Amino acid sequence: MPESLMNAIQEVKAGNTSSFNEIIRAHQQGIYRLCYRLTGNIEDAKDLTQEVFIKALKGIGSFRGESDIRTWLYRIAINTGSTWRKKNLNQPLSFEVTGEIADSRSRDVLLQRKISEAVDALPYKQRSVFVMHHYQGYKHDEIARITDRSLGSVKANYFQAVQKLKGKLKDFVEYGNE
Repeated sequence: MPESLMNAIQEVKAGNTSSFNEIIRAHQQGIYRLCYRLTGNIEDAKDLTQEVFIKALKGIGSFRGESDIRTWLYRIAINTGSTWRKKNLNQPLSFEVTGEIADSRSRDVLLQRKISEAVDALPYKQRSVFVMHHYQGYKHDEIARITDRSLGSVKANYFQAVQKLKGKLKDFVEYGNE
């Protein structure tokens, strides 16, 4: 972890909450992307991102530095996303075409929409593991630490997610010899 972030954490713990802005700047984009993948909705992702940082500021005293601040923030995001998901379980997930997936070729847009819908339909644990591994680039052991699950559980959730996605997308994607 960069020394400037360690200093910011110490300053926030000492009562200088304005130093928390440095932590937000360093991690806001990654937390937002995770929240967007968990909610499938820009507005909910913004709300969740804000909630994550509010919880982090309130709980910074409990951060012991045994893990990276990013790991701690992602755990808060996963837990906050889980709570959000339980509250919104009966509401359909929305898909919004964003700049990162919009494409002039309609087949690509349709494929991206189908992928997003299939990911949205995964059970929460599988979805969170898939999103963290595939979209955020976390390794399975990192996900296990962040989510406080066993490595075997994380690998099983990822495998199950991939199998479900393959099943749902088989008409749209041609798989190689895997």
